[in-house]
Amino acid sequence: MGKLRRRTSAMWGCVLASLGASSALAVDLRFTGFATIGYAISDQDFRYLRYIDNDGTFKADSLAGVQAEAQFDPKWGATLQLVASAPRTRDDGYEAKVRWAFVSFRPDNDWLIRAGRLRPPFFINTQNAEVGVTYDQARLPQEVYSLSPVYDFDGGAITKTWLLGESELALDGYWGQTDLRYRFPQRDAPVANFRRFDVTSKGLVFSRSTDSLYLRGGFHRVNIQPGDARPAFVVPSARAGEPPIVPTQQLIDTFVPLSIPGPSPFGGTLYLPGNSVSEVVMNVIVLSADWHAGDWRVTGEYGQRSIKNNVLAPGSKGLYATVARRVGKWTPYWTHARLRSDSDLLNLYEAVNGAPVPLLAQLSPPFFPANFHRVEADAIAVYDQYSNMLGVSFAFSATSKLKFEWMRTHVGLTSSLVDGDVHNKSFNVFSVSYSVAF
Repeated sequence: MGKLRRRTSAMWGCVLASLGASSALAVDLRFTGFATIGYAISDQDFRYLRYIDNDGTFKADSLAGVQAEAQFDPKWGATLQLVASAPRTRDDGYEAKVRWAFVSFRPDNDWLIRAGRLRPPFFINTQNAEVGVTYDQARLPQEVYSLSPVYDFDGGAITKTWLLGESELALDGYWGQTDLRYRFPQRDAPVANFRRFDVTSKGLVFSRSTDSLYLRGGFHRVNIQPGDARPAFVVPSARAGEPPIVPTQQLIDTFVPLSIPGPSPFGGTLYLPGNSVSEVVMNVIVLSADWHAGDWRVTGEYGQRSIKNNVLAPGSKGLYATVARRVGKWTPYWTHARLRSDSDLLNLYEAVNGAPVPLLAQLSPPFFPANFHRVEADAIAVYDQYSNMLGVSFAFSATSKLKFEWMRTHVGLTSSLVDGDVHNKSFNVFSVSYSVAF
């Protein structure tokens, strides 16, 4: 990981040096900015998307960014983007981070080569997700866009385009690495558990666009390794003065049931960590479509994560569909979105979370506490929810947009996007935001 940081620092240095040299060269240097002020409040006291509850928050959607682009000649360019927002690695305060820092080379109109920190085209709005004026939704559907906690990678990308009559075809290939902090909500702890992972991702994305229809399909291979020696979860000992129970220092493949003899509540099933694995390999498939005719627009996207060697990894399927119609400067829309983990993962969560820890396991070494199964269940990234969003945007201009949205979300078995012991419950979120680009 140290080598990756050094390579990233070198990339940023090259970009900054390139931008700084613009005064000595005849280059085209442009600065742009964007910002969103967003307020969201729900009708429940538990938190959704880290910050949204019945106290209201500006942190879920508010951000500000600035971007510098230097064009040295028709072939060479550089881009640097800085975004200030709520942090990705903790739940308190704010932070400013470099999102993009890459050098680009275009040998001709059909080829584009980039190297540095960049964002591959996962979903339709992945690359412009922070620029709120570019879409009408108050918030991009998290049932799909939360497929990954981060989409910025340090690496390289190549794009090849073809013009075929009235359509354009594009093939994107990329490879990159990132340092990811994955957030695990914990019901029995005051703060969430952020675990560091080293992630390598590579993929191919094919797209076709015409005046009225845009289609995209992508396949991504993601390799995930634990990035630190901290355990997935630590459970305090049931007896004062005893050291904490550390179930595992690595990734584990599942929780294994152990039968404790005796009548309930003395006996029963105790779930213990299974085998340790050094790496999780995830295959990701993404399909997107965007159609518009006149004032109507229909958008749909689907994302699927498949894992072969680890039952606890977040395998899931997510999709959404949005129907919008422009009426003057107003654009009302309706979105339906769903996210559900694989059945094996949901069944495992339900079994672990619903099993009481046998008293014999609590009263004998290593003295498992009564909440041991709850802590284990919180270490499983599992999702079972759907949402309906009804909203409207008002475009003051091409660079200024006001948005209102009412969202009703239903959580089934559970969802890692929600903090708290929430099962089979619906709640409402009301959002208002103002986005601008300059």
